[in-house]
Amino acid sequence: MGSGILNARPSSWLAAVAAAAAGKPASFPRAHAVILTSGHLSSHSFVNSLLRAAPFPSACALLLRLLLLHRLLPDHISLSFSLHSCTRVPSHQLTSLLHSLAVRLGHSRDVYVVNAAVSSYFTASDVASADRLFAEISHDVADVVTWTTMVTGHANAGNLKRARWLFQATPERNVVSWNTMLGAYARAGMLSEARELFDAMPDRNAATWSSMINGLVLSEHCQEALRVFGDMVSIGVVPNEPALVSAVSACAQLRSVEHGAWVHAYAERELHGGMSIILATAVVDMYGKCGSIHNAVRVFAAMSVRNRYTWNSMIAGLAMNGGERQALSLLWKMQMAGVRPNDITFIGLLSACSHSGLVNEGRRLFDSMIEDFGIQPVPEHYGLMVDLLGRSGRVREAVYFVKSMPVEPHPGLWGALASACKMHGEVELGEEVAKKLIELEPRHGSRYVLLSNLYGSANRWDDMATVRKLIKRRKVPKGIGNTVVGNDIQQME
Repeated sequence: MGSGILNARPSSWLAAVAAAAAGKPASFPRAHAVILTSGHLSSHSFVNSLLRAAPFPSACALLLRLLLLHRLLPDHISLSFSLHSCTRVPSHQLTSLLHSLAVRLGHSRDVYVVNAAVSSYFTASDVASADRLFAEISHDVADVVTWTTMVTGHANAGNLKRARWLFQATPERNVVSWNTMLGAYARAGMLSEARELFDAMPDRNAATWSSMINGLVLSEHCQEALRVFGDMVSIGVVPNEPALVSAVSACAQLRSVEHGAWVHAYAERELHGGMSIILATAVVDMYGKCGSIHNAVRVFAAMSVRNRYTWNSMIAGLAMNGGERQALSLLWKMQMAGVRPNDITFIGLLSACSHSGLVNEGRRLFDSMIEDFGIQPVPEHYGLMVDLLGRSGRVREAVYFVKSMPVEPHPGLWGALASACKMHGEVELGEEVAKKLIELEPRHGSRYVLLSNLYGSANRWDDMATVRKLIKRRKVPKGIGNTVVGNDIQQME
């Protein structure tokens, strides 16, 4: 072998192994030669270093194969590192293979191997194998990490009853196991159970507070979330990034710019102006939703790195706050920055067109979305186009648009059309659309009310009375409801 191989760095050896494991069989001889001639194949510590750094499980399996080929048996460290790699890239087949190898080599009761195997089985969604292994070692091998892994695995699998039983049976609980159970309850919206655990915890860290705050925000208890955030700060616990993002999100949902500005100022002070892209994007979104568009622009402009969420939040904020033309200009700037728009981007852009009556621009954007970016419209896109055409008085064009759609129009679209017909005096067309809407949703009271109001606007009192009799005869609830298609842009990738 040449001196290049002999002098190669460990990263080169690992790259050779990784290439061979990544489906390039021709690379296997090179990987073998590189490691063999390095003089380190007989060293467990060297091979274990490679196993620890291996990018995916197949690379670990190949390294273990090389060890066995040269009659060097993997030790418990080799096997635990290999099993841990299966938690980064789930692989049920390799998890089972590596665990079986550990059993054959006499490492089945090593706590490091056991913990890695249990975690890998859960990652591969093999809950039954994790439970079987735990049952074998729970009385004498399992430590606090094992028990916490079991709680986490069952919580993530959605079996909160089993997770809670394991949590209560844990011989020694640490803050991680408490946080795991708390987070599971919070994510499931079981706030009373989460609060009970939170109040009972002997110790709390930033992750504890973050789980509680996030659960409250997810369940739309935003006032309470901000109160908990305030308690956290007042006792001197420095919030982690998830807690800050949740607090900012709570302010956005409440449309409370005062609280939002306070959280923003606190974050900048604690982080010395070094907000992450996730937190800064949440702040941009919050200011946009709260109507403080100048602050949103200021934060956006100060960001050195922006992702798709950032651009989408800025576009949506401008669209909601009278900056429709600026929102449209961001599409070009976004592409120049190398960020490809997605369906949420175009919801924001079409919303901007709808708010400002930019019909031609809206048409071009809708077509460009499909033809230039290969994005298939979702109901929100269709709804915004109908809203745009209807608001501008192009009601018949809107009806044609709906009838030519490649998907079945949802009732919200017909409702938007009927409202546009009423607004612009298209009574006969509105009557046709409203009847179609009643046909689709015969138990939706607001649809009858819409038709009745349409007749009333045209002084067709007899027809109006007929609709009211129909409501009574069918015993339809009279709830007004919302017949206009919304343009919710809160969805994230």
